[in-house]
Amino acid sequence: MLIAICDDEYLELETIEKMICQVAEELSAEIETAVYPSGEALFQAIEAGAQPALAVLDVYMKGWNGIEAARRLRERLPGLPVAFLTTSREHAVDAFELEAIHYLLKPVTLEAVQVLLARFLARGRRTSPPALVLTCGREKHSLLFSQIACIVSCDRGTSLYLEDQSRRQWLSCPFRRVTEQLDREPDFLRLSRSCMVNLNAVLYIGRENCHMKDGTLLPVSRRERQEVQKRYNDFLFRKMSRAKEGAP
Repeated sequence: MLIAICDDEYLELETIEKMICQVAEELSAEIETAVYPSGEALFQAIEAGAQPALAVLDVYMKGWNGIEAARRLRERLPGLPVAFLTTSREHAVDAFELEAIHYLLKPVTLEAVQVLLARFLARGRRTSPPALVLTCGREKHSLLFSQIACIVSCDRGTSLYLEDQSRRQWLSCPFRRVTEQLDREPDFLRLSRSCMVNLNAVLYIGRENCHMKDGTLLPVSRRERQEVQKRYNDFLFRKMSRAKEGAP
């Protein structure tokens, strides 16, 4: 989960990032952070493919203030959770209208960050299943992770093969941009520089090939074989552990 933090004061930005990382570790939450000196910089990162799960925005910034930045970010990522940093409650009404999950007064304390992350993580547990969300040119695409069986670089774009085999969806986005959201998802695995699979759609992986449940055979890059086998074994172990615990 990526948490994006915007503040045009470098020392405050650094302090808040450290607090968020500390609290996340205490809560055993697996997160990454990315810091930006302005709302415009974060917007540009999203345009380039970044997919934050939470945006923490200073209200008083040069250029776009935090409220304006939140509105513009929501145009690109509808439903993006936001929290605001501020020295006063002047914009509390705006924050309420934007359904901000928290409003942190500066100087920010560890206790306030704990409340923020607790709310954010609780909200995450209530949200819909994870999905791949992309904007390619003027088109927006959204597919549940569970729908995707395989992703392949193809014809200067990317082909997504769906698990129910009902259709193949070709996107004009480059393979790297499509798969960067999935690189840290434990159930998705790169077989090569141009192919990624959803391990839930895999029958088994041999030394040289990945055998999909639909009968498709996908080659495993020689360079990636050791890592592929390790990740596949980890997946099988997790699957057996969930079965023993009665989890889906």
